[in-house]
Formats: sequence, structure tokens, C-alpha cells
Amino acid sequence: MQEFYSEAAERFRKRLILTAKGRHGARNMTREEAREALSFLFSAEAHGAQVGAFLTAMRFKSATVDEMMGFLDAMEGSATLIAPKVDGLLNCNGPYDGRKKSLNLSVAAAIVTAAADVPVILHSNTGLPPKDGVTNARVLEALGVPAAREPEMVAADIERHGFGHLHASRFLHGVERLKPIRQVLFYRSFLHACEVMLNPAGAKCTLIGAAHDTFLERFATAAGQRGQDRVMVVQGLDGGDELPLAPTPVADYRGGEIKQYTLAPTDFGLPEAAHHRCESPAETARRTEATLAGTDDAHVDAVVFNGGIRLYLGGKADSIEAGIGLARETLGSGRALAKLRQLRGQTTLAEEGR
Repeated sequence: MQEFYSEAAERFRKRLILTAKGRHGARNMTREEAREALSFLFSAEAHGAQVGAFLTAMRFKSATVDEMMGFLDAMEGSATLIAPKVDGLLNCNGPYDGRKKSLNLSVAAAIVTAAADVPVILHSNTGLPPKDGVTNARVLEALGVPAAREPEMVAADIERHGFGHLHASRFLHGVERLKPIRQVLFYRSFLHACEVMLNPAGAKCTLIGAAHDTFLERFATAAGQRGQDRVMVVQGLDGGDELPLAPTPVADYRGGEIKQYTLAPTDFGLPEAAHHRCESPAETARRTEATLAGTDDAHVDAVVFNGGIRLYLGGKADSIEAGIGLARETLGSGRALAKLRQLRGQTTLAEEGR
């Protein structure tokens, strides 16, 4: 008895054969072929074995820029995207499986940025291998800020407060359908890389992280060529968007061109320093709030360095040095702590007298 395959399933079967020929034998896909392949895996017709086979084949082959762009097209095509009515929105993101080695101060830097009037969108997940680590979502929840709101509510949050977080379970529908399979594979796939490059709120400027310097240019090109004005990709802590207080490789996409350089805190009058080890979400939240409140200065340099880069990218400062100064002033004035309280729903900035 011959099994029936739909046209889409038959095209995917042939694509899988070509993709699974190994690093040297596999044929690269066009952007449209990659979009079509991943879209099939998101469908009810795809079998779990096909998903695992394709993720494994792509892990050995490695994704090209065109393939990354096609995968991103499929991911965003099956997602609930938002379009908040704000100017100068900054998209910031790190790995959806979180951190295991370094303290997550990305949320603190984002809150400082929003408090200085640059709107920010974050997006992340929880319970994703291989790290299943401390994600932005887990830090926000520990801070008392809801992190899994419906997309339309997140758009309203950004318009009202200049800050929003999209949880994959609420907006990234196609990819989320593959989560049970990813949870038993235990390795990183091209999906992990593409999640970092997502732009679910249509921002024109992005700051993202990459784990290895070999990914910097590819990430910047794939994200930038999909319609953004500027994409800065940094080899951040645990592959995140947070720079350490140490020289950090950068790929900077701007106006269709990429420049690669190194950012060092000493270039802006800040000392180099070892980063604090990873802590639980609850302890990370405690340290974040203490930094914003000015009761603990252990992480101030890290937060103002990263906040300053975000304020520069968001157009609020003419240089990173000026951005760092604005970030420090925002912390010192209490506006960053007021922003955190606002996000919790405890008060408004007007009630704080700011």
C-alpha cells in the first residue's frame, strides 16, 4: 500500500533528503525554500521525526544568511506580531534558553533605557533547553512585572510605559508547537539562533547577542536585510545582548553596510571588571532592584555601560559616552526605580512627581 503525501509533504521530503547529506554534501536553500520548509514543520501535517531530522541535519550543515532570513520569515509569519505606535523603538534580545554563567542585567539596562524615554521591547521564553536558564521573562516575573501578557496588551504597555515583553508562549505560535520536541533533543538548533534575531514589534533598531564571533556578521546581515535600519550584534555574556565590562567584538549593520569593531568600557572611562556569576531569578531581581534604587553599587558600571549603548542606539544620545552619562543620571535621579514601580502597576511616573 502506497502512503499518500500532499504536495507540501512531498516537497519537504525531497528538501530533507538534500539537507541531510552532511556538511559537504548538503545543498543550501534559497530564502523561499527555507521559509517553506520551516512552515511545513509548523503545520499539523509534519511528523515529530521529521522535525527532529531537519533540526539535526541543519545543525550539521549550518544555516546560511538566506536560510536564516527564510526561517525568520516563517517564524514571524506564524506569530502574532505587534506594531506599537511609538517612535524610536529599540528591540533587544538574547537567547531564549537564558543564562547559566553570568548574572542577567539585561532587564536592568532595559528599564534604565525606558526610564530615559527610549521605548524598549524584550522577548524571551521559559523552560527551553539546553540551558533552561535565567531568562528575561523569569527576571521580570521575579521583579513583580508580568512577562506573559497577550500581544495586544504588550503593544499597549509600550505605548503607555515605553517598555514591553513578549513571551514566546503568547506570540510565537509556530515555534512553540515544536517546543516538546526541542525539549527532548537537548541541543541548540538554528531555531535558537533565529529566536535571537526576531523583530516581533517592527522596530527599526535592534541590539542582539551572539555566542560566538563567527555568528556576528551573519546575524547582523540576516536581521538587517529584513528591513531594519540598524542592527548591532555583540558577543555578549552567555550569548546575550549584555556586554561585559571587557573588550567585546561587535558587528554593526547600518545603511546596508556592516562594520566590525570592538567596544571596551575603558574607551568610555569605565574600568574593566569580572562579571558576577549567574544567580536565581529571585536573587537577580533583588540585585536589579537594589541597583535601580541606589542601595547597591556593585553592578552600576555594568548597567550604565549597557544602558548607555542602548540610549545611543535609540537616538537619545549622540555617542555611547553621552549615553552612559544619561544612564548614570537616570539611575541617580530615581527615574529608573520609578519606572520599575510603574511597570509593576504600583504607581505612575506622574504620581512620583517626575
